[in-house]
Order: sequence, then structure tokens, then C-alpha cells
Amino acid sequence: MNPILLFLIPSVAAIVTLPLIKNRRLASNVSAFFSTLSFLFAIKLVMNAYTQSEPLFFFHQWLFCDKLSAFFILLNSFIALTTSFYAISYLNNESRTTLYYLIYRFYHTFFHIFTFSMLVVILSNNIGLMWIAMELATIASVVLVALYQTSEALEAAWKYLILCGVGIGLALLGTIILYFAAHHYLPGEQGLLWTALVTHAAKFPVKLLAVAFVFLFVGYGTKVGFFPLHNWLPDAYSESSAMVNCLSSGALLNIALLVILRFKLILSHTVIASFSSDLFLIFGLLSLLFAALSLLRQRKLKRLFAYSSIEHMGLISVALGIGTPLAYLAGFLHILMHSLSKSAIFFNIGSIIQRFHTQNMSQLKGLTTTIPVTGWCFLLCCFAILGLPPFGLFFSELLLILATLKTFPWLVIPLALGLIIAFLAIFSKIQSIAFSSHPTENQPLCNTRASNWPVMLHLGLTVIAGFWIPTWLLQPVIHLLTQGTV
Repeated sequence: MNPILLFLIPSVAAIVTLPLIKNRRLASNVSAFFSTLSFLFAIKLVMNAYTQSEPLFFFHQWLFCDKLSAFFILLNSFIALTTSFYAISYLNNESRTTLYYLIYRFYHTFFHIFTFSMLVVILSNNIGLMWIAMELATIASVVLVALYQTSEALEAAWKYLILCGVGIGLALLGTIILYFAAHHYLPGEQGLLWTALVTHAAKFPVKLLAVAFVFLFVGYGTKVGFFPLHNWLPDAYSESSAMVNCLSSGALLNIALLVILRFKLILSHTVIASFSSDLFLIFGLLSLLFAALSLLRQRKLKRLFAYSSIEHMGLISVALGIGTPLAYLAGFLHILMHSLSKSAIFFNIGSIIQRFHTQNMSQLKGLTTTIPVTGWCFLLCCFAILGLPPFGLFFSELLLILATLKTFPWLVIPLALGLIIAFLAIFSKIQSIAFSSHPTENQPLCNTRASNWPVMLHLGLTVIAGFWIPTWLLQPVIHLLTQGTV
């Protein structure tokens, strides 16, 4: 059986099966089972992609898996796996108070629709199918954001739908323009295949390519959360569940960035290759500096780390814009470490909010005293996301500064300024949350071990990467990007 088909089967089976299961605990366990199967098949797919010189194709070449796809497949499948296990205890505590029965059943189905659509985006060789899968991910995530059915959650979901819908519309326009630019040289569906577009990019009209890339960058950049296209992100994060926060910050933002990177590789074979890099640099720096300043004025825990996600997407964008092998190493190590660290901290925040029924930082004090395990995990998660050694983000940020010094020395000043402001903003706010002489009262939760082990697992992996950078995973991706072909 084709490894790509084998990999997609568990997600499809979950989408079909879970709406039929009425028992809440059984539904959570079945969801975790299908996520485990998907992760195991992801390992097999990644091994095949990394050991073969040519990409794996499926369904008339509409789906394919090269080394770049394999990297994101492994990362997304792992985050979906730990999120589904974390959800077992989280939903058991949550459903007793705030979630209606039918909404609870909808969560599992749309969770797997969301993850399935993101996997299809990663595997898409057809840029039209890629757009459709991204649109499906948008619709599924709107439902997940509105899960609690409060007025704030519905408003956040509506804002998300409008802004990301506009972005997806612009991305569709960019896709059409790119197809129009290529159809003289690649007739029929060949003009939609990314592998064909990369091979023949030098023949396409340069002006049409530039216009197409602007629409694609702005459209999919809305999903990344680039400034000034970010307005949906803080509200959506603030009102959605911890699992949705993990999938969005640890997976969805990366996938949208991957899509833009695919189109950047098309332009890398033309005379306007620097144009795409300049857009990455400009939007990356703007996002970094804006997010760093916005962190100073946040009062809610989830909004604080929502702006942190915008900051880190800016850092990754700068790395991709520089485009040297060292910068790509820094960028992809940062993607890996940020996804693991940020999903860990949202796991942790979910447990904190369930205990204290608030995310206002002024009402959260002395967590290391009241809930020692969760409190110390929170502190370590914050250290990881701030890039302190020995966590992996320290080395990715260090490599990014070195790559910037070698290529654009003048960029080091705004880059360092953004990092310093973001560090001070978060560090100043977490001290009283972790340590205080007047700790906040909390309510006990059942099965807290089940919600703490995903946090510890993610943190453990970031520490390991701090001592041993996984070059075996990153090097093939960097080689593909520097060559600019499959």
C-alpha cells in the first residue's frame, strides 16, 4: 500500500467513526487511538521519504511527500498525538461544567478534520488542492474556536472567519494568477503541480509571478499571523480551548508558513528571487518588533503567549528571508523547538485556567506553592519559550543571530532589540505568577498526571535538542531548500 494513503487512513477513519460514539470517555480514548496510529504511520512515511532520493507520489501526483513535507508530517503528527492524550483529562474536567453534550461530541470530529486538512496541505503537490485543504482547516478551526459557545468565543470565531476568509480569498487570487502565468508552458493540471512549477519557473512572466506571490504571501500570511494581518490571532487564542491553542500555535501557523515557502522556492529559480526574500525579511521584522512591544501591555495569560507566537513567527520569517544554509538551520530548528515549547505551555495554561477559572495574570499568584508540579512546569515552559539555555530555542536564536551577522549585519540591531523587549516583557510578568507570598486559591482536578506528562515530554525533547541538535532531521530539509528543487 502507498505510504501516503496508509498515513491518511487513520484520520479519515476517525472522522467517520467519532460522530457515532456517544460515550464521552470512550470517544476521547478512540480519538487518542487514531492519533497514535497516525503518528506510527507518519514515522514509516518519514523514513521512506528520507531514505529515497525522489519524492513519494500518490493520486495522479496530486499528493507527494518530499523531505520538507516529511519534516512537518512528523512534527504535526507528534503534536496531534500528545494533544489528543492531553484532551482525555482536560475534557473530563471541562465537560462537567462548561461543555454541552453535543458540542463535546463535535470537538473530537472537528479535531480530526482540522488535523487531516493540515496534513493534506503538507502533502499537496497540487496548489489548488492545497488551497482547498487550507480552507477546510479554516472552517474546522472556526468551529473549534467557538466550542464554548460564549459571546466572547463566538465573537472571536466570527473575527477569525472574516479575517482568515479574506486572506484565503487573496490566496486563491494569487493561485489563479500563478496558474495563468504558467498555463502556456504547463497546460492542464500540470500548471497546478508544484513539482512542475518549480522545474519550469524560469520560463514564466516575471511580473505575473511577482503579483501572484504578493497575493499568496498576504493571503497565507494572514494564517501565519504576520503584522498587520494578525488581529484574529490573540482573540482566537484567548477564547479557545488549550487543545486548539496547541494545534494552532504548534501546527497551523507552521503549515501556513510552509505554503508560502513552497511558493518562495518557485521564485528562487527566477530573476526576482530576492523579491520573495525581501518580503519575508520585512514582514518578519515588523511582526517581531510589533509583537515584542505588544507583550508589554498584555494582562491575560493566553493573549500574552498569542503575541509570543507572532514574535516567533517573525523570527522564523527572518531566517527564511536570509536564506543561507545556516539561516535555514536556525529557522527549522526554531520551528521545531517553538512548536514543542509553545504546545507545552498551552497544555500547562489549560490546566491552570481549569483550576483558577481565570487567565487574568493579576489574579494568578504563587503557582509553585499552590500547585507545585504544574507551577514549576509553567516556569520551565516560560524559560523554554524565552530561549534560555539549555532549551533548544536558545541555540536556534543564537544561530539566527550568527546567520544575520554573516549576511545582513545591520539587521542584528532590530533583531536583538525585539528579542530583548520580548524577554523582559514575559519574564517580568511570570515572576509573580510563579512566586508570591499570597498564593491564589484553586480547585482540585482529577487525573492531573495525565495533563502534566505531555508538558514534561515536550520540555524534555527541547532540552535534548539543546544538547544534541537533530541534524539528521534538519540537514536533508536544508539541502532541499538550498538547492531549490525536489
